[in-house]
Amino acid sequence: MDAASWSDAQVLPRGSALAEAITAREGGAVAEETVDGIERATFGAVPLAVVDDWLRRHVRARLGTDLDAVELRSGRVDAVFGLRLADGRRVVVKVHRGELDASRTASLAAAVEAQRLLAAAGYPCPVPLDGPAATDGLTATTETWLDDGAPGNAHRAPVRRALAVSLAEQVQLLRALPAHHRDALRHPPAWAVHQHGPWPTPHDPIFDFSTTRPEHAWLDDLAGRASAAINRPGAPQTERVVGHSDWCCGNVRFSPAAQDDDGRGEVRVVSAWDWDSVVVESEAVVAGMAAASFPDSSTSGPQAPTPAEAAAFLAEFADVRRRPFSQEEQVTAAATVAWTLAYNARCLVSATDMGFAVPGGSTLEALAAQGEAYLALRW
Repeated sequence: MDAASWSDAQVLPRGSALAEAITAREGGAVAEETVDGIERATFGAVPLAVVDDWLRRHVRARLGTDLDAVELRSGRVDAVFGLRLADGRRVVVKVHRGELDASRTASLAAAVEAQRLLAAAGYPCPVPLDGPAATDGLTATTETWLDDGAPGNAHRAPVRRALAVSLAEQVQLLRALPAHHRDALRHPPAWAVHQHGPWPTPHDPIFDFSTTRPEHAWLDDLAGRASAAINRPGAPQTERVVGHSDWCCGNVRFSPAAQDDDGRGEVRVVSAWDWDSVVVESEAVVAGMAAASFPDSSTSGPQAPTPAEAAAFLAEFADVRRRPFSQEEQVTAAATVAWTLAYNARCLVSATDMGFAVPGGSTLEALAAQGEAYLALRW
């Protein structure tokens, strides 16, 4: 989502398996120089060497080879590491925060199976290699390192359409996901939890949604109306599908034509990541989440789409599936656009309470100017 993860203050609770292992290896001492950001939120206030030691042990136990080098350290919600292994392979290990219970582990395993199905069908996503599997209480998944392509400007129509096309293709392929895997996808990320109105527990504990200052009460109202519209009584029951809930520029890369200003050449998604974000929802909701989020991390322009851009994305998605959205589905998709933008904006409100500045072109700015237009989208 477009609100970054302000997690520097998060530490691993004492008593966790990793914390105890660290204490044992360090003789009870706490090192002064510690990791920060998402690694601190995931591993706690530990030295960089402790994180790298965890990676070495996990890779050796799970992949049967040694770690040669850590080439990438990234992630917003969970810690992501690009690794070069001693056997020459390059892999990505994603380490999830906290100790996952059986239900969340099963949900993550189902997401891995969805990704495996896509990769086997030739969809441009990494191939799962291992996991979910735990070391010292932290659960990780491992996949091939896929970094083909280049970033794109989603405010350009060919790039936007490439995202809509690839989302529709993914939804179609994932119809083949076995029912027991679909049923296990029970833990959607917070921005996809719209069922009970504002607000769900945020995806990052650094955010506080418990109270909203009076000047932002309008955002609570908008989110409440969007939630009510998505979940309105009597809405037609439509097929539930599996799709990516954080479908945006930040999670994909594009073919070279995305860099061309002359519009010649087909733009395609050639790499797509973050598959633990798949959810089971109606197509209108899946498409609505993407229509709100697709410009996130675009190479140019605001983080939020204009209402016209969101409507164009939804029309392009419907065109690929070769079935227009009904009027009822359009109501649901539009409300999902508004809900998703509102969730992102609420994260930004919480960030301002911590002293962070709101960037120009943010979802908060877009909703303040045109919130009703998103709710009323039709195409």
